Amino acid sequence: MTAPPTSSHRSDTLGGLAFVALWSTGYIAAEFALTGGGAFTVAVLRFAASALIIGGWLLWRPASPAGRSALRHAAVAGVLLQAGFFGFTYAGMRAGVPPAAAGLIAGLMPLVTALGAAVLLGERMTRWTLPGLLLGLAGVLLVVAPQLRAPDSALGYAAMLAALLSLSGGTLYQKRHSGAIDPRLSLWVQLVAAGLVLLPFAGALEGLQYTPGPAAFGGLAWVILVNSCAGLLLYLWLLHRGAAARVAGLFYLVPPATALMAAIVLGAGFGGREIGGFALAAAGVWLGQRR
Repeated sequence: MTAPPTSSHRSDTLGGLAFVALWSTGYIAAEFALTGGGAFTVAVLRFAASALIIGGWLLWRPASPAGRSALRHAAVAGVLLQAGFFGFTYAGMRAGVPPAAAGLIAGLMPLVTALGAAVLLGERMTRWTLPGLLLGLAGVLLVVAPQLRAPDSALGYAAMLAALLSLSGGTLYQKRHSGAIDPRLSLWVQLVAAGLVLLPFAGALEGLQYTPGPAAFGGLAWVILVNSCAGLLLYLWLLHRGAAARVAGLFYLVPPATALMAAIVLGAGFGGREIGGFALAAAGVWLGQRR
């Protein structure tokens, strides 16, 4: 029997909230994973292990064949969505950007993507997009402005800006060049392409060395198994139900959820200024996604 609409909507919302929670934990886990090695090494290990797991899934249940063009587009999207976003994010965090601030900046992705779609793809913006973006930026600046005074902090936040632009650019590219390809195969191609792109940097700059202490190993295992694999399974389920738009609508919850986790797990400060900044950013992302 088909579930009633209210039950289906409730399931999609709960699934979306679970996905947001999984996405948010990635910044906390990365903080631990980065204690064992460099940013690019952590990213390469994440991509390699995730590709092995997804590859095993594909061997167990093969995907439908895909054309060269679809595979090429998946590889380009992987360079942007995986190598660019995670490589720059981990580099920014390694340079001192707190997990909560990293999640806050990346949380502006829906607004930056909407603006990019209007400029690059000719899509119409809603009347709320620009006000939402300005409100979100005000929230980010309220939180990170004091940290910008610290020595060498500009490099870390520049990396986070590059991560945000890479994530938004990859989302736009995938939207424009999405084709008939199994999402599992697309993700596997993305992971392999991202790993190959970052491998030379991990080798030349970091010696591809990783010291798996308990915290580092736990953090790395978490980003691989929970973020990459469990998050993927949940997102595929939501895609199958046609609930991807609902997940995007909940993205404004990522920054405050990350900040709350950072306060609980890492003991990060969460005073009035931070609360105000995260509230402004969340309101901006929510406002910017209104139709």
